[in-house]
Amino acid sequence: MRYKTTKIKQHPSGNKTLTTTLYPRIKVRSTDTFLIVTEKTRLDHLAFKFYENPNYWWVIGVANSIKGTLYVEPGTQVRIPREISGIIQDFNKINKR
Repeated sequence: MRYKTTKIKQHPSGNKTLTTTLYPRIKVRSTDTFLIVTEKTRLDHLAFKFYENPNYWWVIGVANSIKGTLYVEPGTQVRIPREISGIIQDFNKINKR
């Protein structure tokens, strides 16, 4: 699921590799929601709760500079961007989708 939209590049030798996925910068807005995580949770669970789509886990990850994990530890303040249509458009534009 995590690499569902990542493109595959085929080299002349026949080998295949995943291409790099680029993410847009996500500015803080007055419409953002801030919360303190009270129990260990995952970004895809938060994305489902707020966006009704777990595939948007990366929006929360990028907005909070969370890298290398889907888990958020208790006590962490998390920013949830609420207006994501522009973020998704920027993502598609820079990744030419």
